[in-house]
Amino acid sequence: MTKQKDIDEDLFVATLDGYELVDYVINRFQPKSVFGLFSGGNDSLTSTSIAAKHPEFTAAVHINTGIGVEATRDFVRETCKEQGWPLLEYFAEDRGVSYRDMVLENGFPGPWFHSRMYHKLKDLGIAQLIREHKSRKPDEIVLISGVRSAESQRRMASVKPMQRHYARLWVAPIHRYTREDCINHIKNEGLRFNPVSINLGRSGECLCGAYARKGELAKIAEHYPDTANEILALEKEVKERGFPWGWEEAPPKGW
Repeated sequence: MTKQKDIDEDLFVATLDGYELVDYVINRFQPKSVFGLFSGGNDSLTSTSIAAKHPEFTAAVHINTGIGVEATRDFVRETCKEQGWPLLEYFAEDRGVSYRDMVLENGFPGPWFHSRMYHKLKDLGIAQLIREHKSRKPDEIVLISGVRSAESQRRMASVKPMQRHYARLWVAPIHRYTREDCINHIKNEGLRFNPVSINLGRSGECLCGAYARKGELAKIAEHYPDTANEILALEKEVKERGFPWGWEEAPPKGW
C-alpha cells in the first residue's frame, strides 16, 4: 500500500514545476531548511529565484570548487546582495580538498572521472551544509536544484522533480523548463544575467575539465585570461609529473 502511495505521489509531483512544486514539497515535508543551490548560471539563477519567493526559504548556497572564473563568484555574491538573499559559500579548500593536488597526483580527469571530481569538489560541500543544519535524525533539508531534463541527453532520463536521499530532499522546480523559459524568467523578474554565462555559454563556476572540449581554453583566455593562465600553468606542472594529456583532453587508454 505504501509503495503504491509513493508511486501515486511521484506521478502527481511530476505534473508540478516552478513555485507550485516548491510550495507542495515544503508543505508536504515541513523541512527544517530550504536552500537554493546557486552556481551562477541561468538555470540555478532561475531555480534559486523561484525558491527565494517562498517564505520558508533559508539561503542561497554556492559551492566554491577553487577552480573556476572568479567573476562568477562575484556575480553570485552581488546578486544575493541585490536580491536580499542570504548566502552561504562553501570552499573546497576549507575541507582540505585541492583541485591542484588532485590533478598533480592523477592527471586531468576526463569524462570518466567526472563523478569523482563532483564528489570531492561539490558533494562534500553539500554534506557539510547538511551537517551544519541538521539537528536530529528525522530532519529534512530541501535542496533546490537547477537541473533540467532538456539540458542534455545525459540528463534526459535521470532528472526527477523530487528525490529523497537521507536528510537531503532534492527538488528541481525547473525540471520541465527549456533554456528559453529560464531566459524569460530572468528577464521577467528583472534579474541580471551572469556576464560569464554570456561570454562562455556556461557559468564557469567549475572548470575541472572533465567535459572540456577542444577550443574551450582559448575561449576562456579571450574573456578571462587570468583563469586561462592559471589552467595553462597547472597543465605545464601536470605534464612535468608525467601525465601526457592536457586540460582539454581525456586520459589516453591505459591510464
